[in-house]
Amino acid sequence: MTQMTNAEAAAVLDRYGRLMELAGENAFRVRAFVRAAETVRDLDRPFGDLARSGNLRRVSGIGPAIAAALTELASTGEYLALRTLEADVPATLLDVVAVPGLGAKTASRLFHELGIADLDALTRAADAGHIRALAGLGAKTEERILAGIAALARRSGRHRLGLLLPAGRRLVATIGSVLPPNTSVALAGSVRRMEETGADLDLVVGVADTQSATRAIEEMPEVARSTVLGMGTLRLRMQSGLDADVFVVRQDAFGTALVRATGPEAHLDLLGDPLPVAPDETAVYAALGMAWIPPELRQGRDEVALARAGTLPRLVTVADIRGEFHSHTTWSDGAGSVAEMAAAARAAGYDFLGISDHTRGLGVANGLDAGRLAAQRTEIASVNPGPVRIFAGAEVEVARDGRLDFDDPTLAALDVVIASLHVGLRQPRSQLTERLISVLENPHVDIVAHPSGRLIERREGGDFAWDRVFASAAHAGTALEINADPARLDLNGDLARQALAAGCLLTINGDAHHPSFAQIEYGVATARRAGASAEQILNCWSVDQVSAWLADRGGSGR
Repeated sequence: MTQMTNAEAAAVLDRYGRLMELAGENAFRVRAFVRAAETVRDLDRPFGDLARSGNLRRVSGIGPAIAAALTELASTGEYLALRTLEADVPATLLDVVAVPGLGAKTASRLFHELGIADLDALTRAADAGHIRALAGLGAKTEERILAGIAALARRSGRHRLGLLLPAGRRLVATIGSVLPPNTSVALAGSVRRMEETGADLDLVVGVADTQSATRAIEEMPEVARSTVLGMGTLRLRMQSGLDADVFVVRQDAFGTALVRATGPEAHLDLLGDPLPVAPDETAVYAALGMAWIPPELRQGRDEVALARAGTLPRLVTVADIRGEFHSHTTWSDGAGSVAEMAAAARAAGYDFLGISDHTRGLGVANGLDAGRLAAQRTEIASVNPGPVRIFAGAEVEVARDGRLDFDDPTLAALDVVIASLHVGLRQPRSQLTERLISVLENPHVDIVAHPSGRLIERREGGDFAWDRVFASAAHAGTALEINADPARLDLNGDLARQALAAGCLLTINGDAHHPSFAQIEYGVATARRAGASAEQILNCWSVDQVSAWLADRGGSGR
């Protein structure tokens, strides 16, 4: 029997947990299995080894029932309880639950009342108007389901950068630990270009003895299976379920291999073939008569022409970030107090931080009303002055009709006002665009957060007329956010590039809900893909410049 990988075992646990939810099982058990799946997926050694040595219970989050399930999977490759459950709850219902906006309760109801057990049946029932006949659902629900099915079909199935980049860095470190000290190991491919999604990992290894290096990589415990694809090329299936292509080359050709493996093809076409053989990338590009091109700019646009002319932009870096405006505390849905967020900002080397908790329109996030907002200002005042300047702000909810949660005097009293659209993102383009433009032109709004409203591979953004949006933002001087949460990256690189071309000011924020600002690197990478320099990013300015900018925009609290 082929040994099951950690990812495969995690998939069984997750499947069992989600099917239990559809069956109406105890919510605690459901969460236990789903969370255990995440734990198993991230184990640094094969779960089967832990099962055979009797050490599963030593892993946090794995109790007796889950340990028994994993032991059964390790010894038989199957989990009988899952097969029994699938006899009552079709596994294809999980595809139904995956439709955006359709939760487990509705899916279970559709199954029991209409016999809908898969996506095809769901589509047929919605097309025929059967769903609207159920009490409490109606025609609009039916329309949303059809739109959700179409959106699901448009998903790429690729992994988000927020998963791939940490996994890739861990793999780089692991490979480096099993090879000689003078080995060169680097990420390549879409992850090195910091694209928002990717199919797998790509790495380049430069070493003196390629055969010995190949054997050592194949024998790492993190590797579940390996396949030799060609001379010096390995395809690894990791215990985590990710695939990784590893190119093992001589040290004197490492730079050439790294350029080629980083790609993409459109960029390589501009460079021409064959590439010069060199030990580092700088030497490769120099031999081609140009400056080294940052990976984020390698897109097959004009980067080669700019490099030849010596006019590549000086791209923004994480070190340029002086603070953030968009962060949350325990006053809404954050996990840190104002003081804890301020301390984390200081630890990050920031000069300023905006506290911008949700407002009352987003009740699910414990949004603040005017009274609680005023009370929070008192707490913020107790932290100021300090080593980090705290701007009192709010992430103000924009209603479906474009109204903001607070009146003008309340907004004017804030240091910084961030507006966000969380609802009504499926409105027609003209209505949605006019709604956003009215926000951009509101003199009290300083920043619009995550403008498209998308969640990568989960929810599509709104259908905005972006040329009009960017023209309005540039005219009003309202900053547009690149939200650095790797689940969002909104604006994305292409839209951020268009915004800059229209003369817009950008800001990069991690949307921190915990006392940590590590996510900022994803937003900076997105800005770099747009060709942004530090002066085009509001939070690369000094605290005095930011304060002056806010004061110029008005408001008695600024």
